Amino acid sequence: MAAGEIDVSVYTKAVKSEIDLVITTIKDKGAKRFGKAFGIGAAFVFTAYWFIYTPPQSKIARLGKEIEAARAMSESGARYRELRDLLMGSYGSLPYLKDQQQWLSNAMIDSLRADGLTPESLRPVVEIEANGLIFQTSSVVMSLKFNDTYAWLLRLESARPLMHVSMLEVNKKDDMIGINGISASVMTAIPRTRYN
Repeated sequence: MAAGEIDVSVYTKAVKSEIDLVITTIKDKGAKRFGKAFGIGAAFVFTAYWFIYTPPQSKIARLGKEIEAARAMSESGARYRELRDLLMGSYGSLPYLKDQQQWLSNAMIDSLRADGLTPESLRPVVEIEANGLIFQTSSVVMSLKFNDTYAWLLRLESARPLMHVSMLEVNKKDDMIGINGISASVMTAIPRTRYN
């Protein structure tokens, strides 16, 4: 055996000899003689288990459940805040219900004026309501150079509140070199109710 190692066999032999002594004594004297000691020992074990071991275990289990509930609430709260911020960000890019009547028409006219463009026709706004949103669509027909078309589309797509080009048709005009026939539908969505 190397230096510093513990010889377990010595302790095993000591425990075994103590167990043998107890068994031999019980056989010689009889189990009835030690009945009172066994009863008191069992009562101590039961008392220790019921009043010393069980309360902390049940408290640990209860605290574990409370910790799990708090963790779940924290995760749900973080997810709620994330979704709320996303919703508020979406609201920030949509027109208000009070502006429903003229907002899209005025926004389309302003975008055309900003680039000095004159439409051949500008159709009135058409509304469709679905899922608590009012979808507005307006159509315009123009004849433009490509770079004017690109600048106008860029202005529309980057506008706030949000406008979206839902349909765009570009045709070369045979009678006008460098000019394109543009037909576009522009839409926006207005929430009927804004949740806080």
